[in-house]
Amino acid sequence: SKLSPREVVFLLVGGALTASILIYFFLIEPIREKASLYSRLIPQKEAEIVQLRSLSEKYIVLSTGIKAIEGRLPGANQFSSLSYLEGIAKQNQVRENIAYIRAIPQVAQAPYREIPMEVKMENISLVRIIPFLNTIENAPYFLRIKRLNMKARVSEPQKLDVTFVVSSYEKI
Repeated sequence: SKLSPREVVFLLVGGALTASILIYFFLIEPIREKASLYSRLIPQKEAEIVQLRSLSEKYIVLSTGIKAIEGRLPGANQFSSLSYLEGIAKQNQVRENIAYIRAIPQVAQAPYREIPMEVKMENISLVRIIPFLNTIENAPYFLRIKRLNMKARVSEPQKLDVTFVVSSYEKI
């Protein structure tokens, strides 16, 4: 069974064509598809890296802020916000305007405890209340004025009745 030279040429050309098709579909085309996929993913991954760096920087800033705040937090039972409020009221000469300072139920969320105090001040001018509130916000311990309500008195419009909640925080 000898093949004619013409048949040998047809078989060689057919074999070469079949090999070319197989190489294209099983080697070249998958490589090209992967390259196309990667060329689309590269900008997306670069954007994700930029976002990750931004989040990392924000995390560092927030972490530093949290450490600074935690440095101002007293341990359990090391600070009395009631005593502190009374002391700065006396220092700012507004003690006689305080109608009451009362504790509100504490809120604990590990590893911190919030200790809110409601303060009501009556018949006080804006000029006298502002330094008092400023002293609270710049306290050596972390205090936060959460709710502030000021109402002008009907009898004396230049005087105010002020109610606010001050929260102190401590480590549990």
